[in-house]
Amino acid sequence: MNFIDRSAHSLAGKIRSNYPSAASQTLLTYSLSLIINSSLSVLIVLLVSAFTGKVTESLIVICGYTLLRIASGGIHFQSSLVCCLFSAMVFLISSHSQYDYVYLGMLLDAAAILLVVNYAPSGIRDVSTISPKYYPLLKLISAMIISTNFYFHLPMLSTAFFIQAFLTSNLAKRAVDSIEGRLRR
Repeated sequence: MNFIDRSAHSLAGKIRSNYPSAASQTLLTYSLSLIINSSLSVLIVLLVSAFTGKVTESLIVICGYTLLRIASGGIHFQSSLVCCLFSAMVFLISSHSQYDYVYLGMLLDAAAILLVVNYAPSGIRDVSTISPKYYPLLKLISAMIISTNFYFHLPMLSTAFFIQAFLTSNLAKRAVDSIEGRLRR
């Protein structure tokens, strides 16, 4: 158990001991783990971005990526620490991306749309209460979120959207499963 999970478990225990009518230990631990994981990722990104002068870009990436992630789903790491570090890495790489949008950005946005149309929503069946009858709508929403960048022309969003769209694919799932399988050995 990593420090994120230990902290979440400890906090959940303290909440339950002070408020017995609170949710179950398992539910509290899971919820607190998500909050700590997300907060730590954002904190890491903002600290690094403060040193590199890319705070605005990082905030745009965090918001855009998170919005697309909610609609499109994607892979889930078994370790909350790996998830935290991976998220921070994606946010930092994306927010520091600099290239000519007209040449590479449009291509990445178009590829991201094709990926979400083919694979989204992905990996949400067991972690979401959204009925599968709404999955086509989530696919459309995902494509529309990405399409907004044809107006904004932000290379950092093109990078973030493409990475997130790729993470909905079967190839990404197989790669993560393979890596996590090797790490468990």
